[in-house]
This record gives sequence, structure tokens and C-alpha cells, in this order.
Amino acid sequence: MGKRSAVFDEIAALAKERIMIIDGAMGTMIQREHLEEKDFRGEVLKDHPKPLKGNNDLLSITRPDIIYKIHKLYLDAGADFIETNTFSGTTIAQADYGTEHVVHDINYQSALVARRACDDVQKETGRRCFVCGSIGPTNKTLSISPSVEKPEMRNITFQELVKAYGEQARSLLEGGVDVLLVETVFDTANAKAALFAIRSLFEDEGKLYRLCQLMEVPVFLSGTIVDL
Repeated sequence: MGKRSAVFDEIAALAKERIMIIDGAMGTMIQREHLEEKDFRGEVLKDHPKPLKGNNDLLSITRPDIIYKIHKLYLDAGADFIETNTFSGTTIAQADYGTEHVVHDINYQSALVARRACDDVQKETGRRCFVCGSIGPTNKTLSISPSVEKPEMRNITFQELVKAYGEQARSLLEGGVDVLLVETVFDTANAKAALFAIRSLFEDEGKLYRLCQLMEVPVFLSGTIVDL
């Protein structure tokens, strides 16, 4: 097990004093910016063969100023926790856009932007804020068939999810998140894969993902209900 982060005690102490607040949606705030295709491409992906507009996670690379502004708005409104712009930051979710090769940068840069926003608020106000590394459910599920005609069919395996979640968690940790947030889960099997991947990082002290002196951070889990 890696060294335990002091964030555990910091959050516990604050939670005893008052209700702590997490930020709101990132996507709706991005929509307010009326961004165009070029905003999602930047220089890094200017020649990418597929359309990228709507792939919001890319903005942490191509328009970090926008993401920083959104984080700052939530923090100035009183949020204690802000979530990184990485809801779709796995190779699985990015495959639809053909952008699996920038997944590390998406997560690492997203963590850096959020970290900077929190640090700036602390310098300005003295208030401690926390960065949650957002780990979304992906666009695939272990428990539900993608085909009505073939209920036994699955388009992802447990190990494939573990690998993708592990890579995302590693990059978020390298970027300096305080917490890992497995969020908006609608399939408990997917959640199990994410938690297993994170636990593997901590228990193996980074051997599995070539990390050294990995700091164990709190892990939050949030779920949602879908009508099947």
C-alpha cells in the first residue's frame, strides 16, 4: 500500500464542521461558451480526420482557459470540490473520436488545470479546496447487452475496463488530484472494475502501472439510475 494522503484527515475535519459542496455540471457550462470545431482541435489535433466538436474532455488540452474559468466560477460560488474535465477520459470513451492517443494528456492536463484553480483560490482566500479526478462510466457496460436480439452479448470485458480505468486514474494522480471520483455509474459491474483498478494502483504501489511512491487518496463513488 502506498503512503496515505493527508487529504483523508483534511476532508474528515472539514466535514465535521459543515456540509461540503461539490461543483455542478461541466457540459452545460461549456455549452454557454458557444465553441466551434476549431476550439476542440487546437494545434494538437488540427489535422485529425474525425469531427471533434462535442468531445468536451479535449478542451483541457486545446482551451484550458475555458476549463479554468469554469472551475473558478464554481469555486468562487463556494464549491469545496471541483471535478476534472475527464468524464469521458478513458481510451474506451475516446475511441468513438479516434483520440485514444491523447487520453493521458486529457487526464493529466485536466488535473493540472483544476489544481491551479484550487491553488489560486487558496492563495486569494485562504480556503482549502479539493480536486476530484472524474472517472465516468464509459459508453460500454458489462451487465447489459448492446443488442436486444442477443441478450447474452457483451462488447467489453472486465479486464479491458480495468486497464482503461487504471490508465485514467494513473494520469489523474500524476496530475495532482486530491480525490478519485468514480461517478454517475449505472452499472455496478463497471463500478467494480473501476474500484478494482484503483485499488490495484494503491496496493501494488505502482508496480502494475510503473508508478513509484504512489500516494493513496480518498475514492468517492456516485451512481445514477437508468430506466431499462
